[in-house]
Amino acid sequence: MAVAGAALLLVAATVALAMGGRIWDALAVGLLAAVVAAVVARLAIRLRRWPAGRLGVFRDRLVLVTGRLELQAAWVEVLTASLADHSEWGWASWPEIRLTERLSVRLRSGRSFSFRPKTFGLEPAACRDLFLMLRDDPRARGRLPVFDSALDLAAGPFHIGELIRPQI
Repeated sequence: MAVAGAALLLVAATVALAMGGRIWDALAVGLLAAVVAAVVARLAIRLRRWPAGRLGVFRDRLVLVTGRLELQAAWVEVLTASLADHSEWGWASWPEIRLTERLSVRLRSGRSFSFRPKTFGLEPAACRDLFLMLRDDPRARGRLPVFDSALDLAAGPFHIGELIRPQI
């Protein structure tokens, strides 16, 4: 917010100097205003690509935080993790299976949830494989951190960049 205010202030100073006849001074301040405006634009673009939530993979559970919603699922409760289209249109094309970008996780309790792994910078197929491996392999889960609280999710910095293939 302060950077945008500085850009507006520099543009106003440029206009004032140009109207006062000080063209070289206006040009110098105008160039500075252009640089500050470019920084503001870059920050706005990065903020727009900011992740909508956080995905935490812990020794005993999976934690998905989106907005004000926090979902926790113990690994022993995970029944399936699939990229198959679960919509009515997807079922209508049986026996063909259409893969989507959405990972659907079904729990033993009958509940299910889905999310887009790309939102968190993960490749969908690699994320599905990771979830299934962690569900089935207690030794692989043993190398993960223990879930403490929601503060664990707030402590780590966001990573914004290209998609990664999660591996343990």
